[in-house]
Amino acid sequence: MSAPVHLRDRLSLDSTVPFATDLSHIVFGISSSAETWDRERPYNELWWRPGEMHGYVWLDEDPPADSTWPSTCPPYRVSTFNASTIGGSPSAARIARTIVESYKAVMAEPGSREIRWFVIGDDSTVLFPENVVAVLNKYDHEEMYYIGSISESVEQTVRHSYSIAYGGAGFVVSQSVAAELALMMDGCLERYANLYGSDERVQSCISELGVILTIEPGFHQVDLHDDIYGLLAAHPVAPLLSLNHLRHLKPISPHWETQVEAVKSLIEVSKHDPSRTLQQAICYEHRPGVNWSVSVSWGYSVEVYPQHVSSKELAKPLMTFRTWRTRSPGPFTFDVRPVDPNRACELPLIFFLDQAKSETGRNGIIRTITEYSRNMTDNVISSCKLQSYIKALELETVTVYATKMDPDDWKRVNSL
Repeated sequence: MSAPVHLRDRLSLDSTVPFATDLSHIVFGISSSAETWDRERPYNELWWRPGEMHGYVWLDEDPPADSTWPSTCPPYRVSTFNASTIGGSPSAARIARTIVESYKAVMAEPGSREIRWFVIGDDSTVLFPENVVAVLNKYDHEEMYYIGSISESVEQTVRHSYSIAYGGAGFVVSQSVAAELALMMDGCLERYANLYGSDERVQSCISELGVILTIEPGFHQVDLHDDIYGLLAAHPVAPLLSLNHLRHLKPISPHWETQVEAVKSLIEVSKHDPSRTLQQAICYEHRPGVNWSVSVSWGYSVEVYPQHVSSKELAKPLMTFRTWRTRSPGPFTFDVRPVDPNRACELPLIFFLDQAKSETGRNGIIRTITEYSRNMTDNVISSCKLQSYIKALELETVTVYATKMDPDDWKRVNSL
């Protein structure tokens, strides 16, 4: 008689020599509900790639019988779990179980498939798939990993935890973690029925496996209100992995009327150079009548300051946002620069992305050309009288040339 095969072993039975992780090794599990899906669906359609990606949208019940599920979205499944038996919030328990539901769904599919990672998000989570792949190639998929990031607002992290991956930002578990959760999560959810939400329950169950959170700062919960321009213009040195809560914010670019259009622009430009998206470059222009400090957030914006600003300061996001829970001016889990409209010479002229293209040189090196135009909707009238500022007002567009970044470069950047 052959030895029994546990759930955690079956996903890797056919694996041979390890090779780089790609999209075929990842299952995406999206937590949603029949009530919220249509509202959030446009954000999912921005990043989902039918035929290239594998995963499911998990609902609490079937969508209306007279509706047609779109082919531009992940296929849906209805949760098989009776969350009302657990106690506490049934929806929190159901969402926490998205990992297990996704794992068991893959296991029930015919044929063999090597799955290394499970990426879990909400229906409001916008993911950047190539960058997720690049980050996961930093880690050994055969080890037990729980990867994500914390909230941007200190009031949220203090209330919930600094050790949980916030689910709206999305998080990742290796297949070995998913397999172990499949064996023990139902009982675990009963033990933690008193906890507030799905994020805390997931972390508590994973902690019982002896696995702690590995932080990747490119996952963004976006527990912020108003305008996240400052965060996007001074992104951490990390690949952009996700954005959340976009429906609650001002459009990320004034060049577009709706948030979906603005986010689509960012996703489209990222296809030219995923690894470089939002990466900050700082330079200085000094000549007679000109003393500019320039900060580029690739694929998004260019800031021109009419005086010298240190790179240390430029690396801090402008505080164009407020906290999620109380709409307070901080504190945040990263450094910020206050915005004082009465100190006009300390504020930048801002240019937002208009267009992008890629070209290959004679040496075979690919480079991108991105063009940015000034935000004229604000009708800039400044009290700053610096000659350098007056000269900056003559600028209409900024063009940025950059060689395409190698995703393997991120292997040299340590996670926090």
